[in-house]
Parts: sequence; structure tokens; C-alpha cells
Amino acid sequence: MSAIAEPPAALIDDRLAKRNAVVLAVAQALAGGNNTVIVATAGIIGLVLAPDKSLATLPISVMMFGLWFSTVPMGLMARSYGRRTALQIGAAVGAVSGLVCCVAVLQGSFALLLLGTFGCGFYAAGHMSYRFASADTATDAYKPIAISYVLAGGVLAGVIGPSVVIFTKDLWPPYLFAATFIAQAGLALLAGLALSKLKLPPPMSRAEIDRGRPLGEIVRSPKFIVAVFVGVSSYTLMNLVMTSAPLRHGRLRPLGHGGDVGIQWHVLGMYAPASSPAA
Repeated sequence: MSAIAEPPAALIDDRLAKRNAVVLAVAQALAGGNNTVIVATAGIIGLVLAPDKSLATLPISVMMFGLWFSTVPMGLMARSYGRRTALQIGAAVGAVSGLVCCVAVLQGSFALLLLGTFGCGFYAAGHMSYRFASADTATDAYKPIAISYVLAGGVLAGVIGPSVVIFTKDLWPPYLFAATFIAQAGLALLAGLALSKLKLPPPMSRAEIDRGRPLGEIVRSPKFIVAVFVGVSSYTLMNLVMTSAPLRHGRLRPLGHGGDVGIQWHVLGMYAPASSPAA
């Protein structure tokens, strides 16, 4: 009989959870630039490419629609193929979408820009669920800490995203922001590579799924109804601010010319308050 006691299962689980949280924090820092790039550039590019100036910020709205539309498909993929595979598919779509947006700038195609930003919304539906993946292997006591690590990665995204836009916007003259979208695609690719290091449980079996609460019961819950109302109201207001941010008093305000601070602090405000384990 060995005199060395086996470590508690919870300790083993939390070691794995800590490793996954670090991986997801890195992926979040890289992926968070996705939203920043679109919000900072799509309205300005839309003003040039749109057939009507009133449609200038439509690409940003399309990205938000893509995020909303892709939430359920992302969840279905995670249930069927595992969360890591679903998140990596999201990162792959993000990389391709960045290249589509680049081609849109090169060809002057507003339709391609809308297609690319919709794909970026699909990617956003994936990287906004990184925090949930961090809890998959954590004990109940460690889950808040694991989620905080991932949200701390989002704080770094508030620095990485605007910096990418500032340093790449003029790298491919005369095509403003063309290089920015290539950089966005590169960040998505790096995030996908980081996600390959995740070690998550296999997809749930049919029996495990059936043991969950029925969807109808969840939807009828007063807490769910209040949460949906608050979420939709606040997100609508936030998107109204975001879609109008690139244009100030009829003048273009790209990053590096006074437009970077507001967007950067917006991203920091999304993640910083919740990045503390006590939050």
C-alpha cells in the first residue's frame, strides 16, 4: 500500500480549470479585438461604400444581428461536438470574415462588407461564451475565479484592439483599414490556436441533456423575463451609442484621431468591473 495519499479530486479539477482559464484568457485578449475593429472601422468604411450615407453604420448593426442570430447555433454545436470544437469553429469564421472585410475594402463592395461583419458577429457569439467554458472543469468554489481570469483577458482586449487599428489603418495605402482586417483575421487565427490547448469534457449525452430543466419552464421564470428585458434594453442603448460613435458632428473620427479613447474605455468598461473574483 502506498504511503502517499492521492490528491483530492477537487484539487485535480481546479488545476485543470486554472490551466483552461489561462488559455481562455489569452484567447479572450486576442478575440476581443474583433468587436473593437468592427466598431472602430465599419462605420467609416460604410460611409464611403454605402449607396446611401444613412446606411453608413449598417455594418455594425449587421454584426450585432449576426451575434444574436448565431447564439443558438453556437450552443447547438457545443452540445453536439463539444464546446472546444464550437469555439474553434467560431474563431475560424472570425478569421475568414476578417479577410472578407479586407476584400470588401479592396473592391469597394458594401455587400461584401455586410457579409464580413455578419461573420464577425458569429465569431463574437463564440468568444463571448469563453467565460462559460472556463467553468466547465471548475469546482463550484473556483468557478468565479476562473470566470474572472477570462474577463481579465477582455480587459487586455481593450488595449490590443484599439492598438491594432491605430498601427494598421494606413499600412495599405490608399485602402484605409484594409491591413486592419488582415490583422483582425490573424488575431482570430491565433485565438483558435490557443483554444486548441483547452481540455474540456466531451459533449453531453442525450440522457444528461434530458435531465436539465425544460426550456418552457426556464422561459416562464420571472427572473428570465426580467433578465431578457434588462438585457435587451441595455444592449439596444449600447448599440445605439456604438453605431453612432464613428461619426461626430458629420465628421469622420477614426482611431488615432480622437475616436480611440471612447471605444477603448467602452471595451474596458465591459470587462473590468467583472474581472474581480469578488464580482
